[in-house]
Amino acid sequence: MRLLIFLSIICWFSIMNINANEVNDNEIYYPPYWHLAPSSLADFPLINGSSYQYRLINPWSYIHRLGLYKILINITTPYMPFCSSSNASNILFALPSQFGWQFRSNRLFTHGALMISKNSWWGSANYYLAVIPFLVAMDVGLITREPFRIVGQENFCTNSSECFDQIPDAMVKWNRFFYHLEQYSSCIGSNNIDDRIIEKCYLTYMWSAYTSTIYNALPLVKSKLKYLPSKVEKTFGLSWGKLINLISMTRKNTNLYETIKNQRRFSPFRFLTEADRTAKSKDLPDSVNKSLKILFSFRFDRLSFMEKVWRRLTCNYDARIYAQLTLDTMGESKLVALYYLTRTAINAFVFKCDCFY
Repeated sequence: MRLLIFLSIICWFSIMNINANEVNDNEIYYPPYWHLAPSSLADFPLINGSSYQYRLINPWSYIHRLGLYKILINITTPYMPFCSSSNASNILFALPSQFGWQFRSNRLFTHGALMISKNSWWGSANYYLAVIPFLVAMDVGLITREPFRIVGQENFCTNSSECFDQIPDAMVKWNRFFYHLEQYSSCIGSNNIDDRIIEKCYLTYMWSAYTSTIYNALPLVKSKLKYLPSKVEKTFGLSWGKLINLISMTRKNTNLYETIKNQRRFSPFRFLTEADRTAKSKDLPDSVNKSLKILFSFRFDRLSFMEKVWRRLTCNYDARIYAQLTLDTMGESKLVALYYLTRTAINAFVFKCDCFY
């Protein structure tokens, strides 16, 4: 009994120390040049064609692609009552925020300019996260319809028909997300909007669409891997793509606050070099080094088995809350992470699994 009390005290002191290093929940950090990005389709350049006028969208312009994300935020916020005080609570903010991180860390190969290189592996994969939900939102009528064209490059799809041929599952999953978004009032019912409701009515379908897009986009941009500056950066990028499914099973909130918090704790602010393989780089935050160490030591040959186990452990809301904390603390304290993992396992078997599973 004394040992259990002692371990509990250590765990809670560790938790207090971890929380003390987190960013303020009220801080809002929009992606670079957010204020310059188009807010609606009408803000894109108007082109006088031979027979009609249309808006021209160039997803290889950082500002234009950011505008696609901004439009998605603007059109979906009214369907999220929990965004009453700020659009930063919108669960789609992980999309533009991650895009902004890629820009700041030069992973888009912009080199200080505002054009995304077609050789950027990160920028090429991100293309689908911007264009596909935008096209689907247009198809379902959430965006006011107006003639437009998307600038084509290489084999990247530029309209709904092409994208459905190229990456159909993602198109279907985003359609389902927007369908349930429009039906939010029937999902919420008379319940108070809390984290459980946000997960059930919003995050479940968002994560499904997000992971489908990443999973299906990565094979399409495989040829861009050769342009990454180091094998370590390549390992980091591919590992991120493989582990996103484990993260999605926890259905972590993806609003701007949470995304910025996770970026600061886990995402390197520059390209990784061979010297970063040891995960002891002095210019990177300690939390980033620890996260990289875990990432580089991960046994991906066991990923399929781990996904099956993790899916069972995250089969209900009460377990997923502790699963999120398990992932959050793995790089800070193995003892604390083990404590949360234990709570995850207990709740996974004490509480009934969701019907979604």
